Amino acid sequence: MRLRLIFTGERDEITLPVHHNEMLQGIIYRHLDFRLAQRLHSAGIKDTESNRGLKLFTFSRLISSKKPKIDNQRKTITFHFPLTWIVASPVQEFIASFCNNLIKKRTLYLQCQGLAEEKAIYLDELRLEPFLAYKLPEIVETLSPVTVYRTEEKEGKTYTHYFSPHDPEFNELILFNLLRKYRALTGKRLSLDEKSYIKPLRISDHENIVFYKDTIIKGWSGIFELALPPELFSLAFTCGLGSKNSQGFGCIAKWRGDL
Repeated sequence: MRLRLIFTGERDEITLPVHHNEMLQGIIYRHLDFRLAQRLHSAGIKDTESNRGLKLFTFSRLISSKKPKIDNQRKTITFHFPLTWIVASPVQEFIASFCNNLIKKRTLYLQCQGLAEEKAIYLDELRLEPFLAYKLPEIVETLSPVTVYRTEEKEGKTYTHYFSPHDPEFNELILFNLLRKYRALTGKRLSLDEKSYIKPLRISDHENIVFYKDTIIKGWSGIFELALPPELFSLAFTCGLGSKNSQGFGCIAKWRGDL
């Protein structure tokens, strides 16, 4: 399930720090019922095979009605209202809780490191997006960067190796990650064949660098061709592709433009 949120503000535009994923994630947790937020944050939903707790939600970047302006010197980005924000999850309890709490408050107060004063935005519209009809393959665009990585060790030191969409491991790790999400959600195993894949059609020249808390995360934006079985197709749109979805990565949408 996917929520499309439209926000307005007191003025025509709003300026935020360039890196504000943590702030957006905080909005989500603050607008969930307390026990659900606590359960998701501390444990997540367990994949019994890997014993990893998965959050199983994702969100887009803020989508400005006009091209946003970036001030590299001040490290800020200025958005124009109305703002669109997509929040998605396959977990009905999550969507219902977030939706109900947003509707009750309707005003969001934004505060994060690098923001001199608290800023308010107002919920103008909230709607549940219709389920996307299954298609093989489907052309998708990223609404937030896709990050794929593996933790490796070299000369006794652990480091994070981020993969480009052109690396063979990119496709392999995204499919493996979707299978893990499917197991966590359903408790069932699923096998894939060579007909399942993700491949880049048009991507950014350079990776997107995002600072989340004190961590540098590298991701890629662009247009991809996606071929998945029906069981994983909807998960790609409601959980996101790749890793760190609950930190604002891997949110996708059907591509509506021309290649």
